[in-house]
Amino acid sequence: MLRLLTRFLGFLLLAVGFMALIVDGTRSIAGGGLMVTTLRRGASEAFPGLYNGLEASVSAKSAFLWDPMLTTLMLLPVSVALGGLGALLIIFSHKQEATNRYWRR
Repeated sequence: MLRLLTRFLGFLLLAVGFMALIVDGTRSIAGGGLMVTTLRRGASEAFPGLYNGLEASVSAKSAFLWDPMLTTLMLLPVSVALGGLGALLIIFSHKQEATNRYWRR
């Protein structure tokens, strides 16, 4: 059951990442140059109150975590971040094969 839920969430994140790639591509074609939506911009536009509150609480409690690590992570494109996370969830949800089968000896 957990494997099914993980795989479904992975496919959902992969689909959202692909949609973000299409939106960025359309925006780039219309603008005449490369336009990429970063995680920071996407999160602040989609959930402004939640993002601002999270940024304030994390930067106040542990500035060493927010400044070097999360600011670098927030520069990733939305399509790469969500697509990569979705692909990882799909890969990790596969059942591992047994290596000690009698015909592989």
